[in-house]
Amino acid sequence: MFDSLPSPFAQLAFLASLRDPYTGCYVHEGWATVCSPAELNVTLRDAHQSIFASVVGLSLVDVSRELRRHFKSISEAERRAAILWLETKPYYEMIPEGCSSLSRKYFISQVHFALELLIHAPSWEYLEEPTSSLNHLPPHFGLTL
Repeated sequence: MFDSLPSPFAQLAFLASLRDPYTGCYVHEGWATVCSPAELNVTLRDAHQSIFASVVGLSLVDVSRELRRHFKSISEAERRAAILWLETKPYYEMIPEGCSSLSRKYFISQVHFALELLIHAPSWEYLEEPTSSLNHLPPHFGLTL
């Protein structure tokens, strides 16, 4: 359903944009013609929760990369977007209804720190897209190769 979006973070942003901030209901005029509003709401809510869980499971480096890809996909300058996001905190709206307090706090801290990384260490070698080999990961990631 969301395969055309470039990344899990883009999928999360898209789903969050479909949720009415006043009612919490998901609205999409195109999809509303194929099913009832209640069915659409349940489907999009479940997808939102699932994609949120996958994003929460990402490492800090991967969240930073996701943000970098997202800013690039919306043609926004990375540093400017990261500074604006730290100020306005739009990522709070990406949290689905009903998620645990721990997941909520973890997501907020991961995104906040990832934005800080993009601002203060945009050239950090580990933020570069990975090559085909895992041997380039720093040893403290807990992987044994």
